Amino acid sequence: MDKKAELEATRGVAVAFLTHCFAGRMDVAIDLLAPDASWWVIGDPAKVRVSGLKDRPRIERMLTNLRKAFPDGMQGIIDAVTAEGERVAIEARSTADAANGQVYSNHYHFLVRVQAGRVVQVREYMDTLGLYDFQQAAAAAAG
Repeated sequence: MDKKAELEATRGVAVAFLTHCFAGRMDVAIDLLAPDASWWVIGDPAKVRVSGLKDRPRIERMLTNLRKAFPDGMQGIIDAVTAEGERVAIEARSTADAANGQVYSNHYHFLVRVQAGRVVQVREYMDTLGLYDFQQAAAAAAG
């Protein structure tokens, strides 16, 4: 495979992975992960539960919990994609109806590393204040 085709394949894996995550197709997304995959989310884990570094088992738990929180998936919109080597930068946004009746929306920058057709690393930068506020409102509504 030439370099251009290899780069397009890498780009395709990263975009497919996030598209499946947004749509709630977690089994398909998980199948795209390398056995030693990691996912890091910006933020303070003491305030924003999903923040911090996760290994593959914790990624699978996170995606399963995301599916429970947003049973109909999210409307994910990918605004821009830049690929270089094994790294794919993706700017995206989402809106979703949560299981608790609230509406969630956020903006993201994902840096996804792909090797041998599998996602080996995700670095997620999002509006953590928006997520924190959503979590606080959900906790207040729950009593």
